[in-house]
Amino acid sequence: MVSTLLVVIDGLRATDVRKMPFLTELVHRGVSYRQARSVAPSLTRPAAASLASGAPPGVTGIQGNRLWADGHLIDTGRPDHLELLRSLRGDRLLPVPTLGEHLADHGRKLVAVGTGSNGCTLLLNPGAVDGHGAAIGARPFGHDAFYAQPESVRLRLADSLPRAADGPFPELDWATDLIVDYVIPELAPDVLVLWSGELDDVQHDNGVDGPAGDAALSEIDRRLRRLIDRVREQAPHTDVIVTADHGFSNATHTVDVADIESLIPPSLADAVRLVDNNGGLLVYAQRRLRTTQINAILDAIVSAGWSGPVFAEGDVPGVLPPAGLWSTRTAADGLLAYVSLTYHDRLGNPRIGHSVRDSTRLAGGHGSTSAADMRIPLVLNGPSFRTAHESSFPADHLDIPTTICRLMGLPVPPTMSGRVLSEAGLLGPGNAPALPEDRRVVAERGAADVTTAHFQHLAGRQYFLSADRHRS
Repeated sequence: MVSTLLVVIDGLRATDVRKMPFLTELVHRGVSYRQARSVAPSLTRPAAASLASGAPPGVTGIQGNRLWADGHLIDTGRPDHLELLRSLRGDRLLPVPTLGEHLADHGRKLVAVGTGSNGCTLLLNPGAVDGHGAAIGARPFGHDAFYAQPESVRLRLADSLPRAADGPFPELDWATDLIVDYVIPELAPDVLVLWSGELDDVQHDNGVDGPAGDAALSEIDRRLRRLIDRVREQAPHTDVIVTADHGFSNATHTVDVADIESLIPPSLADAVRLVDNNGGLLVYAQRRLRTTQINAILDAIVSAGWSGPVFAEGDVPGVLPPAGLWSTRTAADGLLAYVSLTYHDRLGNPRIGHSVRDSTRLAGGHGSTSAADMRIPLVLNGPSFRTAHESSFPADHLDIPTTICRLMGLPVPPTMSGRVLSEAGLLGPGNAPALPEDRRVVAERGAADVTTAHFQHLAGRQYFLSADRHRS
């Protein structure tokens, strides 16, 4: 029977919780975190891989929604692309054990159901391919879009998919019914994950703080109530964790990838691959480069008027070291730099840029290091947690699978780098660690051009909060 339910609402900002009456009730009857953050880059599939593994993107090798790997452009939203990536990595999608695999090793089961991309659903439980629990996704309705692993689950559901439905967000209604009518009674998961992708679509098309986004929040909140009520009817003592993969920003300008490519020195054009990721840019080397060549590439990018914080190895003024962002880069083959397309202009106003691909211009987006993109909600509600408690301690995606392990009474694998959120009152009165320590890393490109990365350190962990570039 389900003991932990993790709900991820794609693109939900921490400030939007107040617009959701039921989620606000969960906050008041549980624990909420004011300083919860996404992993960086603040993108969907890096977050999914970190939630699955408790490891940062530098370890999982899922540093973006789009990657460059061994000469292949990988769209991590597509299961077939992820299977290619698995084959390139020696038949293992993520290089570290996942929560689903860890549970299976101890006779427990994780099932992930998603209405986001099917690649995202697979990343939540990659071990489903090998029969460890299940991963089920359908977006939109229809047999061509349906995805499920293992094969036994796909065959069981293939003849029961609806062809179409009326009203907003029918996939989320379908997912709720599927969880209650099939997943819980037949698959019997101990940990259940629901990923809701609807809000992200709406905000990309319409931006944030508008009528369309507010309507979507209301619809999702009603479905969240229905889901949790129905799950707790069958499993009254279920602990619930609600979070998001990233925040969101309205685009104040856009950056064409062709313009970015034109910055690279012509002699190095064939040596570099730029992979746009909405509010962030990944820069890959396609062949071995000398330090002087790498510095020339970085200097060209940092000099661009649209460039925000740049994280890379290299002796270039204004560039931040990547260690604080990635934690480690064991799986980042050929990755030279991550560029955040956000900065503060000469008037001090934040400028959030979104890279443009195939003439697609989005009203809203994410992927940058801005506080708006990095900050997420985190709510814990249930018998294992305190009530009516707001924590000022930092937390991020890496802490969630670690905490779930403790909820399940299981050891935390050494590959999980998060901490147990003990201050939430987990299985006890809530012993708080020492107070967090604020730290900054500064990179200057002259007195009038300063980039600052903001961190907090707590209980042996470093939390990346945001990074900003100010030009005066």
